[in-house]
Amino acid sequence: MNYEKYLSIGREAASLAANNLARLWQVPREISIKSDESLLTQIDTENEALLVEFLAQKTPDFGFLGEESGIHEARKSDQPYWYVDPVDGTSNMAHRFPWACISIGLVVEGQPVVGVINNPIQKHEFYGGFGLGAYFNGQKIHVSQNSDFARSLLATGFPVGPHKDQFPNLENFGRVSMAVHSVRRPGSAALDLASVAAGWFDGFWEINLKPWDTAAGVILVREAGGTVTGFEGDDYDPHVPYIIASNGIIHDELHAIVRKAG
Repeated sequence: MNYEKYLSIGREAASLAANNLARLWQVPREISIKSDESLLTQIDTENEALLVEFLAQKTPDFGFLGEESGIHEARKSDQPYWYVDPVDGTSNMAHRFPWACISIGLVVEGQPVVGVINNPIQKHEFYGGFGLGAYFNGQKIHVSQNSDFARSLLATGFPVGPHKDQFPNLENFGRVSMAVHSVRRPGSAALDLASVAAGWFDGFWEINLKPWDTAAGVILVREAGGTVTGFEGDDYDPHVPYIIASNGIIHDELHAIVRKAG
């Protein structure tokens, strides 16, 4: 597979949606609440429609899995799928907190091979592909070299809205916070993963994530030299909602603390 070709397509697609997000950033918008308590705006739906059309034109045989429109089957069972979040960080966007992005990952046989994460408000573009490395605004990036878990800066996240979380993360947040320098929760799993790849965070964990939240960021972390697993040390699976990503050096210590529940 020509990863460079599909990385170029992914970047072009993300740029198209990012331009739309930037154009509408200050425009008043209607906000609705989905069944899972997450927010939805016209930017989410417009961006996904743009991306479905663009990627179908560029890669007509590929499948598409998007947060808003669901699955569009590939023409053949062995074809790759684009995993797309048209706006990751919708709650941030709704409040005009400038930490939101378009996240596009290309997945082959259950694993991401291309990833693009574009935050047009901050003018941050992360991208990478299998064997191609990971980049931030044109500069190659690498995970941090921090080996002192107690001095680590980590990130996590929580579901939005009032809810009874089946797998509470608050206990993990407390346990990890007592063991490290600090924990942040900026509100975009895709950008959290990109920040691990860039060495800004030493690690990240979260639960209840969807495939489109993580696919792009995972290939970036891997290409930047990091490690990504599930909560049991198992291989990353985009359809399993538990993820730990790190610089690799502190991974075992983080893995030893976080739990699925209780």
